[in-house]
Amino acid sequence: MIVTRKWLEEFINLDGISTDEIIKALNSIGNEVEGYKKIEIPENVVIGEVIECEKHPNADKLNVCKVNVGDETLQIVCGAKNVAAGQYVVVSKVGACLPEIKIKKAKLRGIESNGMICAAREIGLPDFHEGIMVLDNSLGELKIGEYAGNYFNDEIIELGITPNRGDCFSIYGIARELAAAFNKDIVFDEITYEEIPEGIGRVVKFDKTDIKHSSHLIKAFNGTPKSNVKIKYRLSLCEIDAKDDLDEIVKYAIHATGVLLVPSDIKGSFEEENGVDILKTSFGIYRVGIKNDINLENPSQFIIDANYIDPEYVSEIVYKNKLKTDEYFYRASRGSEPDLELGINYFIKESKLKVYSSEMDFVTEKKPLVLNVSSKEICKIIGENISENKMVEILKKLGFVVEIIGEDVFRVKVPEFRPDIKNIQDISEEILRIYGIDKIKSAPLVFEEKDRTNEVIKKLNFINELKLKAVANGFYEVIHFIFDDKERLKKYGFEILEEKLDLANPIVNELSTLRSTLLLQLLDDVKRNRANGYKVIQLFSIGSVYNKNREETTKLAFVMSGNSEFENVKNQGKPRKVEFKDLVDKLAQVIGEFKLVENENYPLVHPYQSASIIKNGIEIGVIAKLHPKVQKDFELDETVFAEIDLDRIKNNKKEAKEINKFPKVTRDLSIVIDKNTTYKEIFEIIDNLKIKELVDFYPIDIYDMQQNYSLTIRFVIQGKKTLTDNEINDIMQKILNSLEERGFRLR
Repeated sequence: MIVTRKWLEEFINLDGISTDEIIKALNSIGNEVEGYKKIEIPENVVIGEVIECEKHPNADKLNVCKVNVGDETLQIVCGAKNVAAGQYVVVSKVGACLPEIKIKKAKLRGIESNGMICAAREIGLPDFHEGIMVLDNSLGELKIGEYAGNYFNDEIIELGITPNRGDCFSIYGIARELAAAFNKDIVFDEITYEEIPEGIGRVVKFDKTDIKHSSHLIKAFNGTPKSNVKIKYRLSLCEIDAKDDLDEIVKYAIHATGVLLVPSDIKGSFEEENGVDILKTSFGIYRVGIKNDINLENPSQFIIDANYIDPEYVSEIVYKNKLKTDEYFYRASRGSEPDLELGINYFIKESKLKVYSSEMDFVTEKKPLVLNVSSKEICKIIGENISENKMVEILKKLGFVVEIIGEDVFRVKVPEFRPDIKNIQDISEEILRIYGIDKIKSAPLVFEEKDRTNEVIKKLNFINELKLKAVANGFYEVIHFIFDDKERLKKYGFEILEEKLDLANPIVNELSTLRSTLLLQLLDDVKRNRANGYKVIQLFSIGSVYNKNREETTKLAFVMSGNSEFENVKNQGKPRKVEFKDLVDKLAQVIGEFKLVENENYPLVHPYQSASIIKNGIEIGVIAKLHPKVQKDFELDETVFAEIDLDRIKNNKKEAKEINKFPKVTRDLSIVIDKNTTYKEIFEIIDNLKIKELVDFYPIDIYDMQQNYSLTIRFVIQGKKTLTDNEINDIMQKILNSLEERGFRLR
């Protein structure tokens, strides 16, 4: 992107600001300056008026001219074909040092010449015309004898604009950036033009206006466009080529405002083709924002179509359909200026043509992106405490609409010309680049990770942890549908859905309802594995089950069937069958410590080998041997199972505890108990003593004394210091006294 200082000054007052300051500001706000060039006309080069122009008496290709340069009239011999009386031209007086020649008095074919009427390249300007420069008042009112540099001196800045900043691909866009950087206002000259009373609808005829994907603002013009020196000169400075006068004015207005402008015939139609809006005329086709093949030659009546298309949409369409593109797509895909009226008015100002009254408006209002942002969060992202007033000031200068909605919070409406702004991070970047990154004090880099876990993630992690532990204990996971056989569930005494909540259209009869247990499906798996010759079967499953009201819970089920281990030397090839205790031990390794108590009637359980699982004082499930009748139904070997309600297990946060460095002491106590006494009664007596030094206790032996049992209990004692024998004996005596009070005696 190339801009010139004088062109910028059409949109922003830069008085008192040097070009070096402008370059520094552009670099600091993220618009990298890649090149700079100063255009400076040599001294003694002035504006002149050709008073007379006659053929050279001794040369067919030379002319003898009288040129008024203000303080004198010079005789100059000129070889340009386009020189003529009445022209305003650039004259190098004797003594002027041009880039390739120093002007001296000379005689050409016997006629004295005192200076030179110059072409642009001869005074160091781009070659934007043929022959000598014929001037007009477009660069300012011409004054004879005035230093030519007052009209042509300029400074060129070349910028490397990133593709996401389409708003900066215009003089107006860069001026808007500088307005924010220097805290100035954008300047717009009031545009006046001659309007033809006849309305646009009388001269412009569209067969169809099927516009779906873009916006259009159309004005109609009368007259043949005529370019001028300013337009030609500035386009050449910005390295923009054009094919004719109309094309020059259009490209000049596009480069100035960033609005896509297309000159077209007054007759045509708007159509839609494969997602592309097309302006179709007898002079060619314009694919909106993609490619322009309309060629008008010296029209006396024409329209200018100012248009806008969403950059993401047009990029996707071009990529998807592999369409050919031109310079229009370059601007449209990066984000052209959506203020269509700005582009139209600028064209009117520069073309000076008559305009038909009214306009055709096919503008689709796009709902702006609105972000609620916190000034504290922005300061945290930037790393500097910037006042809220300063933030608002910067954003407004950049064209954002800002509304304060509460303490520390304001609403930002993103302008349509900034499609790259999506979130608070983008807003923070805008504030930072204008505020100045150099103002941010250096500070150590701090990484802060927020806890993004929620209940769903916690539950998922807990389930995954249980799965890993189950696999580590020799179980294989199986996965089923959540559907089951309704009649089978009823047969084995499980809860079924209420009829009104049942499946309306089951896949098959065997999957006719939502399951209320995982066990029946697991028993099916055991049966299949046994049929395939497996003798050690250990399976588990985790999944959703449903009660009669179709309320969902998550359960974990285990099944062990057949042998407790594989054949090996140790068991001499005759491993024992699985027992109730085998599953108890493995389950403790998966879910941690728990207690077992007698359970009420539960489907599938053996009448004498079943228990409810108690963890943290809550009943969480059942563990049992399979009922012999069910075992026979499924054709199984010895089988034990457990089913646990995971929603009843507290997934407490694990915290490391300091290891007690003092030694543990074990003591055994053998007591005589009645054969009807359960260990639970003894456990509760000892547990209720709340002896803090008593780390653990458990039965290790039971001996049948015919009328009574002798139960041996091992006690693990550990204190926060090394305990003396007397302290240990006192603890044991306290336990014994409590047992004797309940009728138990020492053996």
